[in-house]
Amino acid sequence: MAKPKIPIDPLGGGPYVLEGRIVTMDAHSTVIEKGRCYVKDSTLIAVRDAAAPPPPGFTKAPKLVTKGTIYPGLIELHNHLAYNVLRLWNVPKRYNNRDQWAGIAEYRRTISGPMQILGKSLDVIPSLIRYVEAKTLIGGCTTSQGIQLFSQAGIRRFYRGIVRNVELTDEAALPEASTRVADIDAATASKFFERLKKQSCFLLHLSEGTDAKSRKHFQALQIDADRWAIGPQLAGIHCAALIPKDFAT
Repeated sequence: MAKPKIPIDPLGGGPYVLEGRIVTMDAHSTVIEKGRCYVKDSTLIAVRDAAAPPPPGFTKAPKLVTKGTIYPGLIELHNHLAYNVLRLWNVPKRYNNRDQWAGIAEYRRTISGPMQILGKSLDVIPSLIRYVEAKTLIGGCTTSQGIQLFSQAGIRRFYRGIVRNVELTDEAALPEASTRVADIDAATASKFFERLKKQSCFLLHLSEGTDAKSRKHFQALQIDADRWAIGPQLAGIHCAALIPKDFAT
């Protein structure tokens, strides 16, 4: 028997049906031993037991029997995707904030140096990105974040792969997030706040460390006695140096 042609397009299409053991991750940790996912136009229409009737419009839809377990696609809240081509760094000591490790010789030799070379190798970048996206997907994530590369700003345009990224979504229904790795200082807090108010989501590396110096980068967001450069759009990454009253702010 010829295999059915399943029009599975990660950017859209359908309708189609995926059949398998489904882990729903709902409030009751429900597992459907033999279930079906009904998909149309990149939207999950329904998840049902295979014995249940299909939703309208799916009676003749192509079906793919996965012979495996189907999980929801996980969202990776923070990453630096291009760096995932490197082997793990064996950190030599404990650091209290990111400024302490960024300039040391070992970091330049094993992390920033190799990435500077790779960032300038435009013939390598497409393969690098496909590789790190595959690693993300194998880990169960279908959406990730972190496409900036300090030594190659133009790397953003190469992220057009199988993993959705929140900074360059290419989907009208999914607003793009903005990101900033560098710290905000007190002199530019007002300017940053104006930029923040224009965003739907702004991912800011904030207080990356555990010491008082790290916390000062959060305190720099205070514009005056009554105003902070903080709004519902702000998503703070790290924030490890903050204390309870900071979170209340």
